[in-house]
Amino acid sequence: MIVGIDVHKHSHTAALLDDRGGELGMLRFANRPDGWQTLLRWLGEHGARDVVVGVENAAGYGRPLVGALVAAGHEVVNVPAWRTHRDRHTSGPGKSDPGDALAIAHVVLRKRAQLGPALEPQLIRAVALLETLRRQSVGDRTQAIQRLRAIWTQVDPAAEARVVHPHRHKQLRRLKRIAFGDGLAGQAAARCVRALALEIEQLNTRIAALEAELGALLEQHGNPVADLDGAGPAVAVALIAHGGDVRRFRGDAAFARFCGAAPILCGSGQTGDRHRLHRGGNRQLNAALHRIAAVQARVNPDAKAFLARKRAEGKTAREARRALKRHLANVVYRRLHAWAQTALPDPPLLT
Repeated sequence: MIVGIDVHKHSHTAALLDDRGGELGMLRFANRPDGWQTLLRWLGEHGARDVVVGVENAAGYGRPLVGALVAAGHEVVNVPAWRTHRDRHTSGPGKSDPGDALAIAHVVLRKRAQLGPALEPQLIRAVALLETLRRQSVGDRTQAIQRLRAIWTQVDPAAEARVVHPHRHKQLRRLKRIAFGDGLAGQAAARCVRALALEIEQLNTRIAALEAELGALLEQHGNPVADLDGAGPAVAVALIAHGGDVRRFRGDAAFARFCGAAPILCGSGQTGDRHRLHRGGNRQLNAALHRIAAVQARVNPDAKAFLARKRAEGKTAREARRALKRHLANVVYRRLHAWAQTALPDPPLLT
């Protein structure tokens, strides 16, 4: 039997299928401990104690439910939203939670071997949460700097243009005391700039604390890419957070596809061997590989020789860089795999 669960903030909807895809039942339950127990009792009533459960985007609202299901002994797999897109359209126009739950269950029925576990190891989860908050905080700081500059340039564009890094401590100390005269507009602008400078300072403190905590985790559990050119602490954290337990992949090719670094077939007939750039995959992993490739193209002799060889084969500079990213995906996969053997618990099922 197969169960597909469409998760939301306050309630979830479960669809139960038999091994041939026949619908056996539908249940809507609350996203609370008593609701999870209602689901477990419902599965028991249908004799579905060994059921495989698929949860769409299980790291969000469905994570507490996933923990309860795993604790009850069920196998729970994560179903990416893009996999259910086709099945949603087969049920006709419109959209509903029961229809989404059915689509999720049908994906599990057809693609079980390609789905990874929904519950990631605690270390991966901790790194992912801290990495997400750090990345969001950096984005918030960038927006605060842009807002500060937008106000400052309206009042004193010459002074604003002279400051290159307004988020640094020396500049923030001055900006928190800035004044633009006694006029009403000048006083309002000064208050805005001071408030934004204080916000940027607070974000600096948060980012530094998060980086220190992530650095401590890397030091305690090991950095799988410590000696890889271009893979600084931020890149290493991104690879761990978004790559997860890479032992769930069947090999480096599956990992490269997950990263969006593997080209995909686009030919037909006499052009059947043609490939094109894959614009899907995990974009944070893809960005991390791009940063490594960009640095290695400048400083690493082996990477320089690789790029030169690809250019000699007739590839453009952009195509050669993409080939380097594909090669680096293999390198990163092997390092993450070796790191997971010692830092993480038993490996999940292969996908």
